[in-house]
Amino acid sequence: MDTQTCFPRKQDKVKKRVMWGIEVAEELQWKGWELGKEITKNLALKNLSLKIQKMKYRPPKTKFFFTVIPQPIFLSPGITFTLPIIFRPLEEKDYVDQLWFEKAEGMFCVDLRATLPCYSLACPPSLQLPMCAVGDMAEAWFCLDNVGDLPTFFNWEVPSPFQILPTKRLLEPGEACQIQVTVQPLMATVYQVQATCLYGEGSRQRSSIQLQAAAKCAQLLVSIQQKRPEDQDVEGVQKVLHFGSVAVGCTAKRQIKLYNPSCVSAPFRIEVAPDMQAKDLAFSCPTTHGIVPPGEKKCVSVFFCPETLDIRTTDYLSIVPSGCASQTLLKLVGFCRGPGVSLQHYCVNFSWVNLGEHSEKSLWIENKSDCTAHFQFAIDCQESVFSIRPTFGTLVGKARMTLHCAFQPTHPIIYFRRVACLIHHQDPLFLDLIGTCHSDKIKPAILRPQHLAWYRTHLVRGLTLYPPDVLGIMLREKKLEQDKNGALMIPTEDLEDVPALQYPLIPPMTEYFFDGSNDMAIFPPPVSIEPVEVDFGACSRPVVPNPVPLCLMNHTKGKITVVWTHRSDCPFWVTPDTCDVPPLKSMALRLNFQPPYPSCLYAVELEAFAVYKVLQCYNNIEEDCTVCPSWCLTLRVRGHSYGAAVEHHIPQYSLDAPKLFPAVSPSEPAYRSLLLTNKGSMLLTFNLAPQSSSDISLRPSSGLVAPGAHQILLTCTYPKGNYWKQHIFYLQFNLCPQYLKEVSMQSREEPLQLKLDTDKSIFFKPTWVSCSSTSLFTFHNPSRLPLEFEWRVSQQYQKVLAVQPSRGLIQPNESLDFTHPGAWAGGCWKPPSEIISVTPDTDVDLQSSGGDQVPVPSGDVGLGSWPTPKSQASCYHPLRTPAGGPGHHQQPLCKGKGA
Repeated sequence: MDTQTCFPRKQDKVKKRVMWGIEVAEELQWKGWELGKEITKNLALKNLSLKIQKMKYRPPKTKFFFTVIPQPIFLSPGITFTLPIIFRPLEEKDYVDQLWFEKAEGMFCVDLRATLPCYSLACPPSLQLPMCAVGDMAEAWFCLDNVGDLPTFFNWEVPSPFQILPTKRLLEPGEACQIQVTVQPLMATVYQVQATCLYGEGSRQRSSIQLQAAAKCAQLLVSIQQKRPEDQDVEGVQKVLHFGSVAVGCTAKRQIKLYNPSCVSAPFRIEVAPDMQAKDLAFSCPTTHGIVPPGEKKCVSVFFCPETLDIRTTDYLSIVPSGCASQTLLKLVGFCRGPGVSLQHYCVNFSWVNLGEHSEKSLWIENKSDCTAHFQFAIDCQESVFSIRPTFGTLVGKARMTLHCAFQPTHPIIYFRRVACLIHHQDPLFLDLIGTCHSDKIKPAILRPQHLAWYRTHLVRGLTLYPPDVLGIMLREKKLEQDKNGALMIPTEDLEDVPALQYPLIPPMTEYFFDGSNDMAIFPPPVSIEPVEVDFGACSRPVVPNPVPLCLMNHTKGKITVVWTHRSDCPFWVTPDTCDVPPLKSMALRLNFQPPYPSCLYAVELEAFAVYKVLQCYNNIEEDCTVCPSWCLTLRVRGHSYGAAVEHHIPQYSLDAPKLFPAVSPSEPAYRSLLLTNKGSMLLTFNLAPQSSSDISLRPSSGLVAPGAHQILLTCTYPKGNYWKQHIFYLQFNLCPQYLKEVSMQSREEPLQLKLDTDKSIFFKPTWVSCSSTSLFTFHNPSRLPLEFEWRVSQQYQKVLAVQPSRGLIQPNESLDFTHPGAWAGGCWKPPSEIISVTPDTDVDLQSSGGDQVPVPSGDVGLGSWPTPKSQASCYHPLRTPAGGPGHHQQPLCKGKGA
């Protein structure tokens, strides 16, 4: 206990009285005496009157108390006379005597008492505790005094529901102890018990105290502050706290009000309903417990901070009062919205530009959502013929920004680059940049947006690997023909009913990750380079590092020309910067690095364009539909010029990284975005460390971030298994192994299943003919994916058995109540003349209450003691029904036995 409960008791003052103007003690006591020793005490007599007092006294009768020879005493006003009295014990026993005084007014005496040492504890006879609620606790204190002459241990015996602290302790003579009494009533009643204190030698002496307490049932009314129309379910029964649409990463707060109308304090606790996705909690309530005083109100805040886009999040909050009062279940609902970034145009056409000149065009980028958006174009503008300003930025809600695009070619060829605009918490956008450069001698065919549309169609039809002159010959020889859009296609004489292939709608994330690098591509790349990423490491001056060999491969059936964009002051360059590669051949290149300054970081993205050589002159093109755009090759390189003994500058950054991948269906990829911000005043480089997990992809895997700028990173993984799997990857900063940042994320496949709250069976109460019998049960969706369901009852028993609602959607972590009416026939409910036994037609699993998957046999729906026919009802995913039709039951959505 924090406070000191034992303390020395104040010494008892000698009780005095006034007899005819004389103040004198009522009694003289001798304690702690020993045999053979004389003990003297002084008796004081004080004259409180205004006249001289005359008295005389008689000596004690026994021989154990004696005083001076009796003589008259004269006391002037205010004078005190002290009379010594001596006690001489001869045996161990109690001694009692009296000393008498005689005055003219009468006689009075003073008791003389000598007692043996004894045990004695004093406590009040009763103690009333404050009234409290059932399940709550009330406390009170009283003082236990050792009024005896000997130290003693005490031990309390108290019946339930009372408790006493301390229960055991040693009390010295004259010491007092504060005793705490608590009561935790389990019923609403009046408690009256007797607590006993055992003390003394062998705990043979007792003192008791009567304990009294009254308990009442507490009441707690739960309401929603600033209630909205959506804060109730369809039936208006269940309380729903709806947060509406909240921007990703932001926090919304709503409050619930707890009112205590009872006359006792109402303790409560707030619990979040346990579920299988505890790692992905978006709702939080800092108040886990508390007390509402009688007649008062308390507001509790609930927060919603979503991190998964475009997901309706559902959770449940239980407000549990103390004792036997019923709890209130509050349903929490919220939706997460992300940024809505779009571009004015998705293709910027610079037309044709003379060599040595440049062209500029502008477009705007807009955020249609009220959620702040961070964007970045995946292009190194300093090393490219195309540039976008600003390359990165932040768009607040409902804002628009102007982008300035520039084209400054270095060689007279066709230029085309598809630039990804990465957006934090949104799928990337793509901007096509096209332009053509003419010189005095070389004038290529002018690339237009229509050529891009034709190229993508030819890509699907497998025609992009042929050069334009070959395609023109095949078109003249009727080996190819044009469709209604002007694109080339292989004639389909025998398969007239089969439509020509068209370019599919590719998800942006899929297009970004499967772009041909790292052996991942939607379509085979016509031209490739290996490696696509080079790290020179430490290259301190004046030693020049050896060039790194590169392999450029031409997978097409035509000769291509490859030109590298090279800035004059760039420390990295490729030799030769221009080359021709024959069909289906490869070319060896060299990557060079020469750092101009010591103790610096270098990281760039080199750019090359490969184009069919026949396109170098527009006269070689007979058919406009055969024009093929160039292919852009990028090469990420990095290195530094720090010496071995020189420490790299310390990175200062912030990293917004999620903990979980979003929920996806089996065999589907899961994506997340990360935001890396350079908080320092120096350049920051990053790259994916080799010891990172191999089952996760990070794009871009390396790069450079300017001071105050940010870099958006995208991660991808394929969840496998229904258990949570941890993915760990490391980001290395400033090309130094010392500066590593560990990022840990988790993923899993979401099992399609439903949990049924009943135990194997659903029972109906007996009912009369033409009446109905209904049973209520609950389905819970423990996964992070919304599930569509549909109940199907075999046609034979559709008039006897039905489930309401028969179809619908269960959101993640949502519980849905179903009613199972007894029998339906001809528009009226009729109880069958038999027991309805529900038997599922597929073997599926149901999660038991403990979380283990157990097979659930068919349940019996009882209606008396009639015979037992069989009916069937099960739950299916309406969008995943096999081709066999409704009767082909092999892919049920609800992973449980329907009743």
